[in-house]
Amino acid sequence: MVSARRGREEGEAITHALHRELAEEVAIEGATVERVLGVYHSRREGKDDHVIVYVVRAGADTLRRGDALEVAEAGWFDPDALPAGTTPATLRRIAEWRAGVTGEGRW
Repeated sequence: MVSARRGREEGEAITHALHRELAEEVAIEGATVERVLGVYHSRREGKDDHVIVYVVRAGADTLRRGDALEVAEAGWFDPDALPAGTTPATLRRIAEWRAGVTGEGRW
């Protein structure tokens, strides 16, 4: 799952922003979009944003920290063995993905 502070640039198509962010932040190129997991509303950090989360597939050898200023650490994890400190919002998104549901509502 990739979440970006900058997100979509003005005039940029959503799917283009997804592929750009994957390449910039975790050095993933050529990911295959499977579906939209959900669309969420976030009012964090004094913003009023909508967050779109996609389910994508990428080769296991492609993940690495791309942008050291925005990404502290990158890795593949078993959903049953997530690192300590995984945020509640991330845990909710993973639960939605595992249940095969489309999410909505608050981030």
